[in-house]
Amino acid sequence: MMGEGAPIQRWVQLAGYTLIIGTALTVLSPFLVPLAWAAILAFATWRVYERVRRRLGERSALAAALMTALVVLLLVIPAGLLSLALAAEAGRTFADFRLSALTLPAWVPATLRELPWFGPRLADQLVRALADPSALERWILANAGGWAAAVATAAGNVGRNALDAVLALLTLFFLYRDGHVLVPQIQRALHRLGGERFAVMFDPLGETIRAVMYGTLFTALSQGLLAMLGYWAAGLRAPVLLGALTALLALTPVGAALVYISASVWLLIDGRLAAGGLLLAWGVLVISLVDNVIRSWFLRGAVRVPFLLGFFGVLGGIAAFGAVGIFLGPIAIALLLALWREWAAAT
Repeated sequence: MMGEGAPIQRWVQLAGYTLIIGTALTVLSPFLVPLAWAAILAFATWRVYERVRRRLGERSALAAALMTALVVLLLVIPAGLLSLALAAEAGRTFADFRLSALTLPAWVPATLRELPWFGPRLADQLVRALADPSALERWILANAGGWAAAVATAAGNVGRNALDAVLALLTLFFLYRDGHVLVPQIQRALHRLGGERFAVMFDPLGETIRAVMYGTLFTALSQGLLAMLGYWAAGLRAPVLLGALTALLALTPVGAALVYISASVWLLIDGRLAAGGLLLAWGVLVISLVDNVIRSWFLRGAVRVPFLLGFFGVLGGIAAFGAVGIFLGPIAIALLLALWREWAAAT
């Protein structure tokens, strides 16, 4: 009887574990995004936190509070101010577009119609867009992909974004404070579940998160500053705002190009051919080059992830997880490579 009951007992235990885990995930599902952001920030800044904690005499709560405050000052407040500035400028920029569209030179559609293959169709679309700019806005949102639509509608979700930010910061504080207890528990759990080799595979996780975050942020800031210089030299209005928008969209794989190409096309349509051509050249030869150099150096040098796989990781992560996928995608690729290398070495 005991032999027959043992399999039933194991199935009951498995069903109970599944029910507990499934219920917990359902309860936590509305908070997974802020939890993910908090975990990424904690991993990326853990070394700094450890130094602060040692300087404060191992007082974890005080060090956690100080680090959380630093994250607010260095990341959250600038991001919030930038979001408000972009939201405030959006209406004025769209109004300027409507006004400028009324004075578009007649030679622009005529020149486009003379181009082979796609010229007539492009000219017709341009004429329809200028006749109804709101239709152009709807078309961009419908065809630009999930990440662009998320950026475009972020201003309308200020309340939700603020709540997520508060939850992420609250979680970040507790991750800092209790991380020295949590990390050994995770390591023991990995070792118990998959053995020594499985646990070793996750050792590069913290370095992966730091490399992805630092590479992405440094790339975006560098591209934003260089783009701002180009916009100022080209004589565009609000070069600082355009530079900030470039840095914000540079967090995505092709975001920076989206801004400087659009600005270059606008200058060309406006008749400022030299400024438009030079800005486009500056974007292709300088701004995009910065992306290739900095991002690939961080991802390949620190984590040994080939640039192409890192690029696919960012793109696929955004499609699967939204904005947090900028970091989760390359992390998943790095762990997959670690698994592959471990398996290949064993065989």
